[in-house]
Amino acid sequence: MRRVPKDRNLSPKARCRFLGLGLAFGFWAEAAHAAVVLANPMAAAGQWDITLADSNRSCRMTLRAEAAGPAAVTMPAGCRRALPILANVGTFDVPRADHIALADQAGKPVLDFAEDGKLSFIANGPEGETYHLVAISGSFVQSERVAQAASPKPPGFQTVETKPAESSAMPSRVTAAMKPGDLAGRYAVLRGENKDTGCMITLDDKARAAKGGFKATLAPACRDQGIVIFDPMGWQLAGGRLVLTARKGHTTHLDLQQDSTWAKDPKEGKGLSLKKLQ
Repeated sequence: MRRVPKDRNLSPKARCRFLGLGLAFGFWAEAAHAAVVLANPMAAAGQWDITLADSNRSCRMTLRAEAAGPAAVTMPAGCRRALPILANVGTFDVPRADHIALADQAGKPVLDFAEDGKLSFIANGPEGETYHLVAISGSFVQSERVAQAASPKPPGFQTVETKPAESSAMPSRVTAAMKPGDLAGRYAVLRGENKDTGCMITLDDKARAAKGGFKATLAPACRDQGIVIFDPMGWQLAGGRLVLTARKGHTTHLDLQQDSTWAKDPKEGKGLSLKKLQ
């Protein structure tokens, strides 16, 4: 709370107005930084990305909860290889309104995540390592977006509509005219600021994939754990977007950029792009 200035020249009315403004700002700051609220495991149900800090090792897991029965954690088998601490994880709980605890099938705690910002949680492992847990989809994401949209604004501040940032993606009319043959070939997989991961994906427009679309093949030399876990097996063009299908059946969407690379939808997790090789 801001102090009322000790200025004897201020009238009582002015001092009251200053104090009221300070109280209003204090209330707004508290509301804007209020902790998330998880009423029960069902509120945390959905897809979450867990990442080991300072590494490229991550996993997308699903938290499942019903009105009756235990809350369960499911994930691809590769997750347990990438993050050994998850080897026995099978259940989860919400011990407090701002915590998500992963546990084994017997209920023994493995990682206790505490809120670390909107849609984000953090936990320390047994050897002092740090893990981050980020919500990707589910009721928790939806409720937080609603809460952010309804969050109170500081007094005297109005919402200003700004022009959206110019997208680097190609217009949809360009990609809509593309054919599978235009995309077939070998692609280098890039991370971050176009950093080559050393991984390569081949998109075949002749052979069909088992789960629909055309066949995609990840070169065996790939060492990026996230890409290895995803393990693309198929691809297709849908609505002008490149859709990669993982071995487990889930998908990721990429958009054609002005520099001719295909960039992963940022709403679907860590940045990744494909650059066609000549």
